[in-house]
Amino acid sequence: MCYSNILYAADRLSAEVAAVCRTHSSVVKTEYNWGGQGFTSEGTHSVDSSFADALSLEVKATDGSGTEYTVDMEAVNFLWQGAAINQDAAYQNGQKGAIVEMFGWPHEDVKQECEYLAKQGWMGVKVYPVTESVFSYEWPQNGELNPWWFYYQPVSYKLAGRGGTREELREMIQACRGVGVRVYADAVVNHMSGGGNDVLDHRNGGSGYCSHWAGKSTTAESPSPYFTHSWTYEKSDNTGLVPGMEYPNAAYIPTDFHCERPLNSWTDPFQLNNGWLSGLADLDTESEYVRDRIAAYMTDLFSIGFSGYRIDAAKHIQPESLAAILAKVKRNLGGGDLPEDFITYLEVLVGGEKDLLFCQEGDYSFGQAFADKMKAAGLSDSDVAKVKIWDSSYPKEFPICGYWETPAERLAIENDCHDDQNPGSSSRDMQDKGSVLVREKDVSKHRGFEEQLFQRTDGDWAIKLVLSSYTFMDDGAMGIPDGKSDCSACKGDQCSSCTQSMAHSKAFDADACGYTCEVDGQWQQGVYTRVHRDYDIIQAMRDWQGLPKVTDASDLGLPSNCGSSKAAEGPEFLGFTPFLQ
Repeated sequence: MCYSNILYAADRLSAEVAAVCRTHSSVVKTEYNWGGQGFTSEGTHSVDSSFADALSLEVKATDGSGTEYTVDMEAVNFLWQGAAINQDAAYQNGQKGAIVEMFGWPHEDVKQECEYLAKQGWMGVKVYPVTESVFSYEWPQNGELNPWWFYYQPVSYKLAGRGGTREELREMIQACRGVGVRVYADAVVNHMSGGGNDVLDHRNGGSGYCSHWAGKSTTAESPSPYFTHSWTYEKSDNTGLVPGMEYPNAAYIPTDFHCERPLNSWTDPFQLNNGWLSGLADLDTESEYVRDRIAAYMTDLFSIGFSGYRIDAAKHIQPESLAAILAKVKRNLGGGDLPEDFITYLEVLVGGEKDLLFCQEGDYSFGQAFADKMKAAGLSDSDVAKVKIWDSSYPKEFPICGYWETPAERLAIENDCHDDQNPGSSSRDMQDKGSVLVREKDVSKHRGFEEQLFQRTDGDWAIKLVLSSYTFMDDGAMGIPDGKSDCSACKGDQCSSCTQSMAHSKAFDADACGYTCEVDGQWQQGVYTRVHRDYDIIQAMRDWQGLPKVTDASDLGLPSNCGSSKAAEGPEFLGFTPFLQ
């Protein structure tokens, strides 16, 4: 098991790449083929800014009998290979701006959309998990083929996710950077796949009843093997033992995970950190090895061209571990301040446990205590300012503690998020303070709250997020409309259980206005919403951003018929006035 770790020089114009390998005791020799130059005993390789290609690596291990085993690593890119990003000074070099979260958009569609995002004035686009994850055309899950939450079950850190290949991802990022749009990743580092979601055959039952289900594949063209211990009974051909908790292409073994335990308390720090969220294999983020491995993955995200990332399930990684991981990323990037245009925002859902997580000082607080831990780990004040907390209390209950425990400029706010995207969602009940589009199906109401996101002045937020998602089918199908949740793509004898199909719908449409989920007052099934293309929301965003007003829709990259929806209604259309202070 190996992974590549990039360690940049202080000026980030050269780097040393190390092959970090775990080898079996029978291995007597390990060799490395860097960039196709032939095998050598050197486990590190140096490059500088004159290197313009992706660096390949093949590792060969030889055991005592002379048998050879090889593994091809993903080729890696470097910071200096990224296209320059030219944005207006109003974006404060990536420290103030609006980011569109494009839920379910394939890389190719995001690449096509970036030219339009630039014209409209969006600072950046966030794409959903780009790592190799659970995937299967053979086994529908609760009536659906490849439900969206498979996104959040990684099986390796190969950048071969549902959105496309590493090469397609690289092309998309370069295209977006080239027109002045930053790109952000969704980093899933708290856990790997769920128990029983792996390549093995499984069984469950009792009292004469036995249910079998086969293993699943992955989103990669060459799928990685991965093993959990849940419901397994067959022995490994390799070890002769029943496998458990092995993710070879992530270089994780059973001792890299917390012992399995349910997560049934949201106010117990031990369970929050160690419990298996929804049965997902929880990484031991107190381990130095695991921290190093996560930091290497995050460094790879920078190197391929991302400007930052959302950290999924950050609430389930204790603050001390997150601080240590970010410090290791800083080390990998040369030891100076984190990149000047970098931001990250951490998913810390807050409810009844707000005192634990924010309002009272303690080891599990993501308020000032977390800022102090980051500084103790070696992050500067400038670094800490770039680490945002996703404010789940917005728009109904902010400030979380009734006062600004964490300054608003270190909070990222959003009206509705992808986790709210189900018709009966109660995870963020905003009552009359917000609107979940796919639940209420009220475009004008949702538009009003998206505008309010940019108009209110009672918090000095620097990062604001808009979700551009897709709609569901009346039969309950919630799969992504990229064609990979269409039951017609199902193969095998289990396809009769695929009853909630989502047909393919093209995400990019140069001729679309915003809110394509509604046509002539009728709600559309299985289509992308394109909220970010709404003329009124764009104008509110541009005003907040300090960009000049553009009244011609075509100058915003929109068709000429995409004007204001409120032109005839007057200023009382929304039913409220912007918050003023």
